[in-house]
Amino acid sequence: LLMESQEAVREDADLAEQLQFMMESGRTMESIIDALLLHARVRRAGDVPRNVLDMGLIVSKVRARLEGMILERQARIDLPELWPEAYGYEVWIEEVWVNYLSNALKYGGLAAEGLAPEIAVGYETLNGGDSYRFWVRDNGPGLSEEERARLFIPFSRLHRNIKDGHGLGLTIVERIIHKLDGEVGVDSVPGAGSTFWFTLPAPPVGT
Repeated sequence: LLMESQEAVREDADLAEQLQFMMESGRTMESIIDALLLHARVRRAGDVPRNVLDMGLIVSKVRARLEGMILERQARIDLPELWPEAYGYEVWIEEVWVNYLSNALKYGGLAAEGLAPEIAVGYETLNGGDSYRFWVRDNGPGLSEEERARLFIPFSRLHRNIKDGHGLGLTIVERIIHKLDGEVGVDSVPGAGSTFWFTLPAPPVGT
């Protein structure tokens, strides 16, 4: 009876492990499909409705979406008290912030073992107020020149040891921002963290 009981426990454990693997695989596949669909929608989109963006509200919504990850990583995120009025498509810009902040949460804090992510979010005024550069700075391991060159290549993943992600996020970000007449980029030094940024125009006069 004891041997039968132990065998049953092992079988239950094996079954639970297989079910967990299937669930994780399903979530990964769903995430990849969602990203591919978003990528296709952005690529096919013509003109999209642009409005003056309440960037503070957008970032607050993104923080709520990422609350579980923020708590899990014990991350600190510093935000501006005031935000400028940029011009764009709110639905897409929310996805840009989700990508940048989730990446900072995944990779921030890896420069020193046990160091939690410390993330700074901010902006700069460009061209006398004609546009703005928004940025997310992390305290991660930083990127080499070769890694920076691969960042926006579809399906390119730099951190193979981190299972989340499928290499589509930054490609989608780049396509979104270019559609909205902006630019994307990253400033990084190995061992000194990374700053991912994107630009958006200011609202047209009279908007």
